Amino acid sequence: MSAARSCVIALSSLLAVSSQLAAQGTIRGAVTETDQRPVSDAIVHLSGTTLGARSDSSGLFRVLRVPAGPYTIRVAKIGFGPESATVVVQNGATVTQTFALHALVTELTSITITSKRLGETEASALQRQSDAPNIVKVLPGDVIRALPNANAAEAAGRMPGVTTERDEGEGKFIQIRGTAPELNNLTINGAHVPGSQNGARVVKLDVIPSDLLAGIEVSKTLTADMDADAIGGSVNLVTKTPEGPPEGYVAAQYGQVTLRSKNQLQGGFALSGRFGPDRRLGLLIGGSADRNNRTTNDLEPAWSKDESGRAIPVEWSQRDYQFARNRYGLGGDVDYRFADGSAIALKGLFSRFEDYGVTYVKDLATAGDSAGSGTQGFGTGGELTRQSYNRTPVQQLFGSTLSGRTHLGVFEVRADLNAAVTDEKLNDYRFHPFVFDGLDGNGITVAYDGSNTKVPTYHIVDPATAAAGEDPANFAESHYFTIDNRTHGRDLGGALNLQTPWHSGALDWSANLQFGAKYRDESKTHAARGGFWFGDNPIPLGPNLSTFSDPTYYQYASNAFTMGRTPDQAKAHASENAADFTNGTDAVGNQLGTFNGSERIAAGYVANTMTWSKLELYTGLRLEHTSASYVGHAAVGDTSTGVTTVPGSQRYTDLFPSVQAKYSLDPQTHLRLAFTRAIARPDYQSLAPSLTGSPGGSSSDPSNVTSGNPNLKPQHAWNYDVMLEHFFTSVGVISGGVFYKKISDFIFNRTFTYTGPVTELDGFLGTRPENGGSGHIVGFEADWAQRLVFLPGAFAGLGFDANYTHTSSRAVVAESEDGVAQRHAPLPRQSPNLANIALTYDLGRVSARAAWAYQGANIVSYGDGSPTPSGDTYFYAHSQFDASVIVDATSRIQFQLQALNINNAVFGLFTGTTSHDYAIQREYYGRTFYFGTKYKF
Repeated sequence: MSAARSCVIALSSLLAVSSQLAAQGTIRGAVTETDQRPVSDAIVHLSGTTLGARSDSSGLFRVLRVPAGPYTIRVAKIGFGPESATVVVQNGATVTQTFALHALVTELTSITITSKRLGETEASALQRQSDAPNIVKVLPGDVIRALPNANAAEAAGRMPGVTTERDEGEGKFIQIRGTAPELNNLTINGAHVPGSQNGARVVKLDVIPSDLLAGIEVSKTLTADMDADAIGGSVNLVTKTPEGPPEGYVAAQYGQVTLRSKNQLQGGFALSGRFGPDRRLGLLIGGSADRNNRTTNDLEPAWSKDESGRAIPVEWSQRDYQFARNRYGLGGDVDYRFADGSAIALKGLFSRFEDYGVTYVKDLATAGDSAGSGTQGFGTGGELTRQSYNRTPVQQLFGSTLSGRTHLGVFEVRADLNAAVTDEKLNDYRFHPFVFDGLDGNGITVAYDGSNTKVPTYHIVDPATAAAGEDPANFAESHYFTIDNRTHGRDLGGALNLQTPWHSGALDWSANLQFGAKYRDESKTHAARGGFWFGDNPIPLGPNLSTFSDPTYYQYASNAFTMGRTPDQAKAHASENAADFTNGTDAVGNQLGTFNGSERIAAGYVANTMTWSKLELYTGLRLEHTSASYVGHAAVGDTSTGVTTVPGSQRYTDLFPSVQAKYSLDPQTHLRLAFTRAIARPDYQSLAPSLTGSPGGSSSDPSNVTSGNPNLKPQHAWNYDVMLEHFFTSVGVISGGVFYKKISDFIFNRTFTYTGPVTELDGFLGTRPENGGSGHIVGFEADWAQRLVFLPGAFAGLGFDANYTHTSSRAVVAESEDGVAQRHAPLPRQSPNLANIALTYDLGRVSARAAWAYQGANIVSYGDGSPTPSGDTYFYAHSQFDASVIVDATSRIQFQLQALNINNAVFGLFTGTTSHDYAIQREYYGRTFYFGTKYKF
């Protein structure tokens, strides 16, 4: 075909389209409440057709390509009474119509469904879920702050199918439908955030104060415009948006922990509002700060097996953590909304988490076993260590998005630029071990009892040796070491999205076309700078004692343990600096643990949404091209010759289809079907040929040594979902569904024994990532949230939120050299049962919650799968109760009373199986009670 003929055909097509558009009109308008506050996410529908729109954050809507004629417009939103109006559309003309929605006060006497914080109410969250083409759950800001959720992970853990991996008494990582945190994606206002630990992609959410958030969205199925790296799901943290006239608040909270009566302080503020003619300019700034003084009582046993397979406790590491954690956050928004519906906005969030504290340790480790029988015996060659170390981790996160939207002809256009930074550093994380190895220097003999595999016990056999073990004069320090490192992640990106409705003028169907492109440039660096010093003249413990004591250590679980005296950080530090210690830092080991990487992802997508009567069909296709490079280090022969830099790279292209159907049995009831594909790329640290390990750490702790694997492949998953959901007009939902994920080349951490070339780590247990062949997850989830407003009188304030998820998984985790499967096991971090139940009360000035959260045991890393100490490593099941009561004393003054971890739930890990568990960590945090107040102005 000639170029001239092609131009004629193209021009003819454009003229035909222009002619068709000229024969159609436009309906535009705004949706507000009766007090003129804008209403977002309201459904605008032209009765008798499939045409419609949804109001944006300004309450504005626009329906394009409407054939000429009269129409009845109906506007509805959960929690409001519907409104309607009749208009006449003429060819080429625009009709303007506004709507003022009334809250269903007669039906919702006990529920606040309006808020000047637009989009932070339960009604808005449920409307977002109902309207979405995909399966998504939304936790609004009002619910986030209804329970003691200190950080974003704690808040997300209340959502259906979502749990948190906990550490140090708080949620840290998010797990969706029982999948590992690294299978999920995190965005802030839709923009990707790089991982915050070592070379991992997963972001620590304990960095982010929950008070900065307007909502949390968890997408369990992906649309084509979303990043595909979310096999488990995608978590979007939504920051606050200014609405209404200027207003603000200041808040303060005081808390106390029952364990050692430590106090906690929290404060926050927010100033926001819209200014100027028609309040088009929006400004918001908010901040949060908390000081968390907390004690953790922790016991970490270690186990071995004799030749007969009998389990033997060989070490008892008693740890008393004294935290002084500080968390700061600042969020802001500047936006302008133009009269034609265009808008521009700059949003930002910054948080800093200082995980400070001191850990005091009393550790007894044996070297042999004697006269053992059953669960009892004698450990020989023991060494008793009294140690302290200063905790210095500091983590920072910054995310910012500049976005704009407008209309160009028939297209709605949105453009975004984003930047995100994460940073974590440990500076002079110094360990001071003072050792006593018996009166004669040949070790200590202990009698052990392993009958209670959760809390094995011991006692020193010889009374004189036992007494000497309590005398600081018998302990001395011959070496000390530090962990120093820094991890920095940076993410820059941009996206352009266009969408337009299209149809042939017929009124029995409608369609919306969406397409766009996105580019992401991410980098990650990790520098290890740990040190090791030793001397021939050991430092005695006596002059370096601390005043710390904990006479109630671990009495929640057992009276068999005491802490005794421990070193003082500052005194030991000064003594070490004054002593003649030799620098034995493993420079080679530091180089082996240092790496950097970068990744560039160019993506494009096209999607179409077709609506026929009650059926909405979404089809999309996303293409992502990944170009990754990394640099690690490897030893060349004998480590005395140093290390060499080892570069590497990966390039691959993937297609990600998304097909999702929503059939509306009635306006509040939907049947959803979804078929999608997703990816999970290997961590930078996992890809780089790196090595990290501490010669001063425990040789039996697999987490002490980690190794990279440059041969890792990305994981992929085909996902299938079916869900039925019904939304109550009185603000609630009941839903149930099943899902199946077929995962290929999944990545897991396998325990191995290190054999060089770094001789200082020979014989240490370690972990390294490996591809595990194929696997799957199948599950069922249900969610029921309802406010019982039909009950009489004061009982109308009652309600409940309940959700349950059951999952089962199976994967090949061991293969022979010829690829034959030798062992199947559940996928890492796959919890078989997840549940949340909350009883609620909202009436008048009182709002109350009593909540229970549960997460089943799940595998952390693989061993040999046996019901012995060499089996797999698991997280223990976690069950926790929390409660809250909030009272509005006046329209401006609010009081809060909250209780966290009422049942003093244990956190820990074990090896073996769920029916034969051998504890390697069990720690308690105590109960925390808060009293707070908020003043609004």
